[in-house]
Amino acid sequence: MGAPAVEPFTRLSEDVWLSRVASEDTPLNIGLVIGPDRAVLVDPGPTDAEDAVYANLLERVRELTDAELVVVSTHGHADHIGANAYLRAHGAAAVWAHCDAGVGTATDLVEEEPVTLELGQGLSVVLEHLGRGHTEGDLVVGVQREDRQGRGILFCGDLVREGTDPRFRDSYPKEWVRTLGRIWSMSGTYAKFVPGHGRPVDAEFVASMRRRMQQGHNVSSQAIRDSVNDATKAIPILPYGPDESRELITRLRGDDS
Repeated sequence: MGAPAVEPFTRLSEDVWLSRVASEDTPLNIGLVIGPDRAVLVDPGPTDAEDAVYANLLERVRELTDAELVVVSTHGHADHIGANAYLRAHGAAAVWAHCDAGVGTATDLVEEEPVTLELGQGLSVVLEHLGRGHTEGDLVVGVQREDRQGRGILFCGDLVREGTDPRFRDSYPKEWVRTLGRIWSMSGTYAKFVPGHGRPVDAEFVASMRRRMQQGHNVSSQAIRDSVNDATKAIPILPYGPDESRELITRLRGDDS
C-alpha cells in the first residue's frame, strides 16, 4: 500500500484553502490561511507518515505562498499533528496548541484567553478554547477579515465531524454539548464551519450535531442510572454506531465526565 497523498488545496474563500489526506478511517482536513505577512496551516497530519508525505504537504503550501508559516493544532490526536515536527524542522516559525492538548511539538500555548495572529492587511486568525469536548484541549481557529464581517470561516477540529460519528474515546460528552452550543452561537461571525473530517458545514449542522449529542448523553446517562452493571443495553437506541456508543457510555461512567 502506497503512502497517503496530500490532495491539492482548493479555495474556500479569498484567503482560505483546504486540502485532505488519508488518515485513519476518514480523510483529514488540512486548512491553510494565507496573508501577505504570514500563513497559518491548521492540523497538518497524518499520523506517522513518511517524510515524503510531509514534504509533499509543504510543497503544496509553497505552491501558494512563500510567507512565514505558522502551524496550529486544534488538539493533540496523532492524526492532526503528524507533520508538526517535520514542518518545524523545515522552517515553520511556530506551532500553536492549547496548553492541555499535550502537543509535544508546540512552541506557543493558548490558555484561557483567545490569541489573535495578525496575517496582514486586516486578515487575522483567532485561536480560542471554548471548553472541553472531543478532548481536554480543543481549539477552534477563526478566520476573519475587517472588511467582511459575518462571513468568516471557523476551523473546528474534531469538535465537529461530518459524514461519520464523533469519536468519544478521550471526550467530555456533557461539556461537548455546551461547547457545540458556543460554536453555534458564533454563527453571526462565521458563515462556514470546517470539521476535522468531512465536508464544510453551516451553523444548522452544528445545531443538529449538538441536539443529537444531547440525546445521546441523556439516553446513556439514564441507562447508566437504570442498569449500573450493564449500561451497554442502551447501545441499540443511541444515535451512534455501536463502537462510538460504547465509547460514549464508557466516558460518561468515568469520573472526569
